[in-house]
Amino acid sequence: MSGDDASGWLITFSDLTLLLLGFLAVWYITEKKMQPAQRAAAVAQSVTREPLATVTPVDDGGKSQEWKGLQDEMERLIVDTGLAKDVSVESTQADLVVSLRDTVPFASGKAELRAQALPVLEKVVSLAQSHPLLFLEISGYTDSVPIATGVFPSNWELSAARASRVARYLIEKGIDPSRIAVQGYANQRPKVPDSNAHNRRANRRVEIRLSYGTDGDRTR
Repeated sequence: MSGDDASGWLITFSDLTLLLLGFLAVWYITEKKMQPAQRAAAVAQSVTREPLATVTPVDDGGKSQEWKGLQDEMERLIVDTGLAKDVSVESTQADLVVSLRDTVPFASGKAELRAQALPVLEKVVSLAQSHPLLFLEISGYTDSVPIATGVFPSNWELSAARASRVARYLIEKGIDPSRIAVQGYANQRPKVPDSNAHNRRANRRVEIRLSYGTDGDRTR
């Protein structure tokens, strides 16, 4: 290769480099001169070009309204019986949960139903009978204070016995046993930290969950 040919490509490369540097210099000066408001407008314009995501409402077939209606019925009964401080009701798109503080259905350390709980349980029976596809899960909970009696060696037996006693009452009132599940959780699923007397009182409870369940639920 001759000397002229060897230096020709270097000249071309140098020209391209100078053009690129010139372009960068012009861009830098232009950017610096642009006012902050202009830069903000440019950014906003680029953002508005992107289509906004749309949120499609979830159609639950009217289940939310149905559960809310059942919640209202139960809450009226609770107020009428003076149990508003000890019985709570919550509803979602999938279920209705009635939570009874343990002193409403049971005496301390016992699993025999008290009369003051019966109006609430009668209302549960009424709801279950008017909605024959409902499935009922009854769960017993205790606090972390140990119990050791001849009848209940631990909180596991006490929580299960209380849930079973509520279930037996519902069955005696005509609810098909195949629609009912019973669970005892002892102190393993507290609502609040089991750190003081007030919280322990809140954790001692029986919950009745009404839902449409699954095929598996109804065949257990």
